[in-house]
Amino acid sequence: MERIRNPKFSKPVFTCGEGVRFATPEIVASYRAGRLKTGVLADISCGIGGQTVCFAEECDRVYGVDIDGERLECARRNAGVYGVDNITFIEGDALSPQVVEQVADADIIFSDPARPATEDVRQTDSLRPGIPKVLEAYGDVTKSFAFEAPPQMPPERIDFDCEREYLSLDGQLNRLTLYFGPLKGCERSAVVLKEDMYYRLKSGVAALAGIPEADKLLTFAFEPDPAVVKAGLLGELAAELNINVSFVEIDARRSLLTSESNIDSPFCKNRYRVLDRVTFDCKSINDSLKKNGAGKAVIRFNVEPDRYWDIRNRIEEGLTGKGTVHLFQINDIIYLLEQLK
Repeated sequence: MERIRNPKFSKPVFTCGEGVRFATPEIVASYRAGRLKTGVLADISCGIGGQTVCFAEECDRVYGVDIDGERLECARRNAGVYGVDNITFIEGDALSPQVVEQVADADIIFSDPARPATEDVRQTDSLRPGIPKVLEAYGDVTKSFAFEAPPQMPPERIDFDCEREYLSLDGQLNRLTLYFGPLKGCERSAVVLKEDMYYRLKSGVAALAGIPEADKLLTFAFEPDPAVVKAGLLGELAAELNINVSFVEIDARRSLLTSESNIDSPFCKNRYRVLDRVTFDCKSINDSLKKNGAGKAVIRFNVEPDRYWDIRNRIEEGLTGKGTVHLFQINDIIYLLEQLK
């Protein structure tokens, strides 16, 4: 056991093994604790207690359960670091009748189960304890459950009657929480965390005609937040923006929304203005970069690794400006985009 400083937390915390690696960032834990605020909550796989402590700041009483005594001792000490004293810590198997009996007054059961460090395909079957077993073990205690699951999983791969909430932090996909029973608010949702604010987009809030696809960029382009993309909520985002917007698929990993109107939405990770369109030719790209006062180009299209530096050096040759231009490829056209603040 050791006490360390880590960007995930506002205070130095106690940890052991890979406790910090798998711990929930404090800003995420605070958001989730706010959503699950209740009288009595049981965190049945609490680890070093990052999420448990935040639950204790919102709930009247909290149970922190873990089968690993050293992790549980870290959680107990971290409760002291954050000054909360309303947590009852229980060492044991969360699925055992003895533990279930001790938390029988819980209003909500939360579980952040263990999972393999790596998998070819993320799936709920690899979670331990498994979701079906937790639902069965605590079915007589409550109908309100929340589980953390691998955020790489698309909604269609989650075969449960629950809300699938994808959450991003600083523009990066960070968490997937599954809400069951009375906690379910919709089928799919996306949450964007920015500093001390959160923004939530839900499925089923409007009758959607769908978002049209396009094969070119208009005056402005917008990079949707990865939580929105993963949750499959681009149509809902288009409806919320309330402007004419189209969807452009760049490649398997990249997509943009485009419009003649500028927008400012927390659900857009980046905003761009289209500066120019040129054919995919290094000299043409270089000439346009010079014309637009660029000093650096960011390649946002697929390039074979052995050709990357050759292409980059050729398109940046002789640049003397101060601006940074982002290069996207659609078909055989390179779009030069200026990122907007």
